Amino acid sequence: MYKTKKLKLLIIILLLPFVSFSQKESELNVIRNFESNFDSLLTSFYIKQNTRVTKANYEKASDNLCPPTSVSNVSDSIIAKRLSALPSAIELTYNKQVRNIIEYYIDKGGARVGVMLGLSKYYFPIFEAILDEYSVPHELKYLVVIESALNPNAVSRAGATGLWQFMYSTGRMYDLRINANVDDRKDPLKSTVAAARYLKDLHRIYGDWQLALAAYNCGPGNVNKAIRRSGKRDFWGIYNFLPRETRGYVPAYIAACYVMNYYKEHNITPAVLSKPIATDTVKVRRDIHFEQIASVLDISTDQIKDLNPQYKRDLIYGTQDNYSLKLPFRYINTFISLEDSIAEYEKEKYFGPNWEEKEYITKEVKLTHKVRKGETWSSIARRYGVSVNNLRRWNGNKKVLQRGKVLSIYKTQKVEVTKKDKEESSPFTEQTTVSNEEVVQTNSKQVTEKPKENKPKAQYHKVKKGETISSISRKYNVPMDDIFKLNNMNRKRSIIKIGQNLRVR
Repeated sequence: MYKTKKLKLLIIILLLPFVSFSQKESELNVIRNFESNFDSLLTSFYIKQNTRVTKANYEKASDNLCPPTSVSNVSDSIIAKRLSALPSAIELTYNKQVRNIIEYYIDKGGARVGVMLGLSKYYFPIFEAILDEYSVPHELKYLVVIESALNPNAVSRAGATGLWQFMYSTGRMYDLRINANVDDRKDPLKSTVAAARYLKDLHRIYGDWQLALAAYNCGPGNVNKAIRRSGKRDFWGIYNFLPRETRGYVPAYIAACYVMNYYKEHNITPAVLSKPIATDTVKVRRDIHFEQIASVLDISTDQIKDLNPQYKRDLIYGTQDNYSLKLPFRYINTFISLEDSIAEYEKEKYFGPNWEEKEYITKEVKLTHKVRKGETWSSIARRYGVSVNNLRRWNGNKKVLQRGKVLSIYKTQKVEVTKKDKEESSPFTEQTTVSNEEVVQTNSKQVTEKPKENKPKAQYHKVKKGETISSISRKYNVPMDDIFKLNNMNRKRSIIKIGQNLRVR
């Protein structure tokens, strides 16, 4: 018995250095990820306007210079007391791991935290509104600090992308579009909606926010495995059974909560950034290049990119899907008024001489879904954005959901207009004027008509919803320049309105 206890003690002593190394390595992983994301943030338009931003790697030995506001001069009891004073639905445990990461954020210097504080004035109101809508704690907005350093263009070595660092498969599961033209993982609004839904689903599984955070980082499979191996069901109980990087994740989140609330106590000031607080989003109906917007509205292309990081090629294909554009508030009404002019401005330069905008209509389409293990009516309804009642009604109102069953789902989505669709739709309204020489006289016996002179008829077209100069010119096989001249219109600034009569010949 004595020998067994001695052997166990010896094993523990031998393993202690490895446990310590593992803890330090998990904290270093968090720091490396943060530094990488922050460094790429420096290339963005609004950050480059601020000269106080620094780019340097953290060296604990040389960077902790112990000024009066350094964490080194603040006792554990004070930091723990400050954390406990924060209103939070998530337990903010204080320990050595948390302290180490707080030291990194603060004792490195105020520039990086100052930049994030400056950006938070723009991003945090967006996050809070969406988190509140999905009944998720507001303080989860601090996750973005450790995930991406508030950098919407952040991409990890594993391919996680955007402010909330979604992997491809998880992003698609939560309705984020990822294709050659757009990556919604970089869209602040849509990615936050996806993050709120995902975090809420994880909390529903574990009933514990710290475990939900761990699962957000490494996936529910790894957390479930750690729970089975440890026999515990709390983060610190499964800590040593989690992947190395995840061990530093919850401590980093707690450290971010501390720093973003108690920066003043450590003499850190928010950077004054030129990023506009007042912005708005408008739906785009036409195919438009960022440089067309910049030229007509007299706004920097880099500003447009910074506010709309989801577009990969500086192009918005507004005719093909439901796309939107975020601009400083003062440009919104001008864009709405001039959208058609913007789309036509130097169009051949950006889309080529043979470019033809596709036409789309909204139709109801039928989708199918094969039920997998663990799925419920609710989870499937959330995945496709439909109500549970409709889903059950479409599938015979059955109460039991059987694995392997193929469900029918009906959704409305945009589809390209085919030739058949065009033929079946109502024709364009056209008007033809008659010259004074074409006088028709009628009496009870005969009709006499003056000889016609060889003067061409003036032909007009009444503008309908969704039509453009480009589509009208194609319909009548008339160059756009002719339409502009016939109607005394300025090519760059002219706007056409529904119901307007345009002369086309």
